[in-house]
Amino acid sequence: MNIDLLATAIALLTFFGISAIMALSLNLEYGLAGIPNFGKALFVSIGAYTAGITYTRLLPLLVGKAYLDPCGETLAQALDLRVRAIHDQPGIAFLNLGLTLLIAAIVGGLVGSLVSYTALRVKEEWYLGLVLLVGSEVIRTLVRGYTPLICGINGLSGVTQPFSALDNPTLSAACFMALVLAIAVLAYVYCERLVRSPFGRLLKAMRENEPVTLALGKHVPRLRAQVMLIGSALAAIGGVLFAVNLGFVSTNDYAVGFTLDIWVMVVLGGVGNHRGALLGALIVTVLNRATAILSIWANAQGSQFEFNYVRYILFALILLWVLRFRRQGLLPEHAETTVAHDELSVQP
Repeated sequence: MNIDLLATAIALLTFFGISAIMALSLNLEYGLAGIPNFGKALFVSIGAYTAGITYTRLLPLLVGKAYLDPCGETLAQALDLRVRAIHDQPGIAFLNLGLTLLIAAIVGGLVGSLVSYTALRVKEEWYLGLVLLVGSEVIRTLVRGYTPLICGINGLSGVTQPFSALDNPTLSAACFMALVLAIAVLAYVYCERLVRSPFGRLLKAMRENEPVTLALGKHVPRLRAQVMLIGSALAAIGGVLFAVNLGFVSTNDYAVGFTLDIWVMVVLGGVGNHRGALLGALIVTVLNRATAILSIWANAQGSQFEFNYVRYILFALILLWVLRFRRQGLLPEHAETTVAHDELSVQP
């Protein structure tokens, strides 16, 4: 089996950038605020479903065409309309992607905030984790059964990135990779600034000792709602990039296993450390791509062993190792001090 190393590297870096955004969003919620979001796939899927809606409804409007049902008898015509619009009018394609990212961030943030207000008032934070886990599967089942949204169980194709208008597929993929990595860098810088702000220190105080935070007059449910809004918006942005990179939107991609992948990234890299989240995202991405290539190679050789499940075994072993020997992850969270603390510490 011949492997195109350049194409493989571009695909790997693209998936890493998307995974990094998702890992950073979870690290804000759990690593910084202590919110166990086991429904992360829900907020990622919101971005993907938003892309499905905008590419089938908003994109034809932007190019001055009538809406065509993407799932019914006009499926082929609607798909041809999307492909031609992206190829022939790249400016409109970029505008559509920008609007999709904005809409997904708003919708994802609002959903995250609303969920937090309904479930974050309970004392046991793990109750929220179970609510989000169940809610994620409920929404996925509803979308799967509601055909007009993303064509139900069949999924929706033709949701491609705007650089696909370029005639060179490698150049197109490389340009999209650069865009994804640029967004990931912006997300990282934003998260780092947030951690070092008074708001970030307040979230850490809430994580470490909620009763004391309440005693100081801080509104804990509001704080949790705010960080859920930010984290969910980032996850939705990652979901848009994930969908347009695949060119296909399907509910099968956002099951519980998707959430577990993101959790492995954060726990392995280092809870509370954004650089650790990036490291975890890189390791998990490499493992995912390596096992996928290994599976293709094994199938080509006629192997009866299903290598797609190897990654689940690897993730289980990684989590067991981390819980036993490295509970703080590969890059543990560093203690942050304020300027006032540093000044007082040097005084005689």
